[in-house]
Amino acid sequence: VMSENGSISAGFTDARLRGNTPPVAELEGETERRVRVGEPVTLVMKASDDGIPAGGGTLFPTANILTDDGELNLALALRLQPMLVVPGKANGLHVSWFVYRGPGQVTFNPLQIQVWEDTRPYSNSPWSLGWVNPEPPEDGRWVAEATFDEPGTYILRGLVDDGGLSVYHDVTVEVIPLTL
Repeated sequence: VMSENGSISAGFTDARLRGNTPPVAELEGETERRVRVGEPVTLVMKASDDGIPAGGGTLFPTANILTDDGELNLALALRLQPMLVVPGKANGLHVSWFVYRGPGQVTFNPLQIQVWEDTRPYSNSPWSLGWVNPEPPEDGRWVAEATFDEPGTYILRGLVDDGGLSVYHDVTVEVIPLTL
């Protein structure tokens, strides 16, 4: 699994990596919630990990890809994109919420990390060049808010990933109109 999702190179392994265990995740709060359109719901996931694979840093060493006035030098960034057999992935514990099922748009605050292999340079994805894994909160509690733009039943999935293995918890949210 770890070589397929990019946390280790294709065909590479060692005894320490084979001993990796999935992160431990605990959802705080109810698994079923009810809110009105436009009203945020707070999502809290407590997460910890065994530190395997080791995290930190970025996916690939990066050169200074910013111009003197702070703009992205896209031509340089694209030239630095490595060619890989399987997409590489930055390792380290992180939590990301996403819409698993639901009829409308959901806005997350803070912006959540991509959970699919988005390899475009400098996108918010562990598979993209230049992505830096966030530092875990000191108390291990990752907090996000989700706000819904239309009524319906949504399933939000909280993915807890150490770069090699992952676990998740789902929260079902019934979103009701502003007036009933």
